[in-house]
Amino acid sequence: MGTNGTLVLNNFDKNYWDKYEGYDLNRDGTGDVPFHPVSLYSLIVEQNPHTLMLFRSFATQLLDKAEKAVPGMTPVNLADHQPFMKSIVL
Repeated sequence: MGTNGTLVLNNFDKNYWDKYEGYDLNRDGTGDVPFHPVSLYSLIVEQNPHTLMLFRSFATQLLDKAEKAVPGMTPVNLADHQPFMKSIVL
């Protein structure tokens, strides 16, 4: 997912994300930690498309780890505050 603006009119709550690594302490089916579907690496690629060559490299793994340690590096308004822990099968 990419974004090229700061205005977000969509609501990202209550989705299942396969990359979500949070936890559910009260076991209500929703994660206790918000999930940010936009990664720092995707924001960098959006500004400089040539960095796509680094996809799946050690540098992008370091960015992912840094992003988890300092979550303020990604946009706050692009977050799912109630991510589902399991996918819903209809």
